[in-house]
Amino acid sequence: MDNNSNINDTWLVGFSAEISGVEMATNMLIQAGSLAMAEAAALYMGRTWWQTCLEEYEYRWLYPDGVVWFNNIIHLNDVENSILRGLKFLDAWAVTGVPDAPVLCDEWGNDWRDITR
Repeated sequence: MDNNSNINDTWLVGFSAEISGVEMATNMLIQAGSLAMAEAAALYMGRTWWQTCLEEYEYRWLYPDGVVWFNNIIHLNDVENSILRGLKFLDAWAVTGVPDAPVLCDEWGNDWRDITR
């Protein structure tokens, strides 16, 4: 299956980040051609949240500045996607490439790596 065949599929992805003992939830939208690509994008985001990952364990990443956990991924139907995009409070990322090397860009073409560095 072509992983970019239906880039219009959207997933709501949740992370938790702990910084200086304070935990916060972070959610974003990921557009991808398959669940495998959406999950690969989420894992890539966790691995590259900050510049230097000290330790990775499944869905948890330890950094000098804190800890990040990948919590959930939910496939959205068209109505849910439209509502969440209309509220304009979640960042949206489109993923292309392959599961081993996902490429994430926001709606303005900014690369995830440039935004998080």
